[in-house]
Amino acid sequence: MLANNIVYYRLKKGWTQEELADKLGTTPNYISNIENAKRNVRIDYIGFIANIFDIPLEQLFIERQPVVCHRMPKR
Repeated sequence: MLANNIVYYRLKKGWTQEELADKLGTTPNYISNIENAKRNVRIDYIGFIANIFDIPLEQLFIERQPVVCHRMPKR
């Protein structure tokens, strides 16, 4: 659920994984691992992600339809 919501909000903002990684001060590889549910995320870091997206923390825990395409269209 968390991974899907991170993808959802990243795409809603129109950001690539690289852009989100820059905003969070991490690597695109780490973002990819989070979005593919290959890494666990500390609760305080989830709060940081919510702040970057400018959304309430609980929005990252709402069940949504799975995001099918994780890629941004080429510009």
